[in-house]
Amino acid sequence: MQETIEDIIRRKPHLTDPFRFYERAMKFTESVRELQLPTRPDMNSYPRESIDRIFETFSFTFELPEGNLSPLKRAMELGEIDFTRLPLSETPAFSLPYPEDDLTMLLFLISKPYFLALRDACRLGNRIWEVGRCPVCNAQPSLSWVGEDGRRQVSCSFCATEGYYDQMGCVICQNNDGSKQNVFLFEGEEEFKVNTCDACKSYIKTIEAGLLSRTGCDVADIMSLPLDIVVQAKGFQRRSPNPLGMRKISAHG
Repeated sequence: MQETIEDIIRRKPHLTDPFRFYERAMKFTESVRELQLPTRPDMNSYPRESIDRIFETFSFTFELPEGNLSPLKRAMELGEIDFTRLPLSETPAFSLPYPEDDLTMLLFLISKPYFLALRDACRLGNRIWEVGRCPVCNAQPSLSWVGEDGRRQVSCSFCATEGYYDQMGCVICQNNDGSKQNVFLFEGEEEFKVNTCDACKSYIKTIEAGLLSRTGCDVADIMSLPLDIVVQAKGFQRRSPNPLGMRKISAHG
């Protein structure tokens, strides 16, 4: 049985705002996907002739004045934004008039349709993530779970590619020293746990496979957003954005 966002909000009303924002993000992504823009492995952004339409759609969907987006739109028109650098946690080297976290979110949300199209073009299927990076876009994983075959699987928040990670230890830095690996469990959140690594000070959330089959990766990630807050307060970092484009998450937003 599928669990809808409305079902989750009724049980977890504190997640109403994140899920409403996610619904906008999905609407934007679907609208751009319907444009069927060409995306090839050698392209690092959207075609210039489509940028006006994309930003109009983004502004309308998120109810943002178009003027607020003008600097970013101009940079894209000039070919100064390379989407392929985003999964490597690289933001543009030149100055844009946005706080760093806001720019990270904007770029993630705007580029999401590009990365999904890139995944579709690559058609790789469930491959092994050899060094803990997505074989399509090179991002580090956002979530993990153990499948019915007993193998650990991971997913990418940029392009939604899923695959296997068969090595022991940290998915992020490949450190296999057991003394540096920890697992956090949370009362009332038995379908989630968080794997942390003292070597790279990062973490990844592990989702119970049954829940994942009912919700999908994005919804499960947002459901467990309070766990991000707790673990980040302990000094661990999230290496890939959540479905809202956020890496740094605190109780104060």
